[in-house]
Order: sequence, then C-alpha cells, then structure tokens
Amino acid sequence: MRRDPRTWGIRADARRHAVLVASVAIFLGAAGMLLATRERASGLISIVTDPPKATVTIDGRVVGETPLVVELTAGTHRVVIRKEGYQPIEREIFADPSEPEANYDFSLELAIPAETSGDRQERIRHLKRLVEDALRRGDYVAPENTNALYYLHQLQRVAPEDPFIPEMRERIRHILRQQAETARRRKHLS
Repeated sequence: MRRDPRTWGIRADARRHAVLVASVAIFLGAAGMLLATRERASGLISIVTDPPKATVTIDGRVVGETPLVVELTAGTHRVVIRKEGYQPIEREIFADPSEPEANYDFSLELAIPAETSGDRQERIRHLKRLVEDALRRGDYVAPENTNALYYLHQLQRVAPEDPFIPEMRERIRHILRQQAETARRRKHLS
C-alpha cells in the first residue's frame, strides 16, 4: 500500500497539534494541582471582646474594633486590646493557615484607678455603688464584667474585710434561689 505524499504534511501537522494541545492540558492541570494543594501563607483570626467595641492593635498597627475578623500572615503576632475604663490586654496570638479561622475571645476587666492616700475610701464607695446599680438592673451574675458579683469581687480585692461583701453575696444567692424556685413552680426550667 502506497501513501499519498500530499497527506504526509497534514498528518504531521495534526500530530504536532495534538502534542501541543496535550502539553498545554498537562501544564494547566499541573498548575491547577499546584494551586489547589499549595499551603496558604496566611490565616483568618476572629477577635471578640466582652464588652465589644474595643480597639485592636496587631503588631503595632490599629486594625479596628471588636468584633472583627482579620487575615494575618502565618505565625505569631502581638495583639493589644484597649477600651476606655478597662484594663488593656496584651497577648500573643497565632495565625495558622491550616485552620479555617482561629477564634480569640477576651473578657475585659474594669480598670480600677491606682490607690493613692485618701483614695481608697472613694474606690470602695464607687464599687459599692456599682454593686447596688447592678442589683437594681437585675444584673446579678451576667453580663460578664458588669454584674453585681463581678463588682463584689473587685471590692474584695480593695477591702477584703468589708462586711458589705458577704451581705451582698447572700442577697444575690437569695434572689437567685427565689428565681429558680419560681421557675420550677411554673415548670419553666430554661
């Protein structure tokens, strides 16, 4: 069987074209696999504070107010959280690219002014007012850092022997027992 010399060029062109298309497909497939399997070089970080709207600084740069989600390069970062009237928080956090999102929750503590001579009694009066205000609002044990029990704890740090502290703790226990008993009678145990 004799081949027509006119078709030799066509067949060679078709083979070259097929090889080129196959090469491009292999290259694109390899590039896609590389992109799909390549590790991310950053991680998502979620920062929440109680109370919210605290200013967040990461590695010396203000990034926003809580709650917030920020993308950081992989590794350890220095975080400073500030809110007026609360003690600042300074922590190291880790951005892990292998995790979908790292969650950090911080509870801010009320800032108690440094004690100076004659100032102790004013601090005690202020904390007692905060306890009584929280009781009037019904904030016995929640929300965190603005409830009666929290303020009693702060007062105990300043004046551990003050008789106001055990009296108020007993009052809170009594109120909570009454609420629990009322809920039990109404069969509302949520």
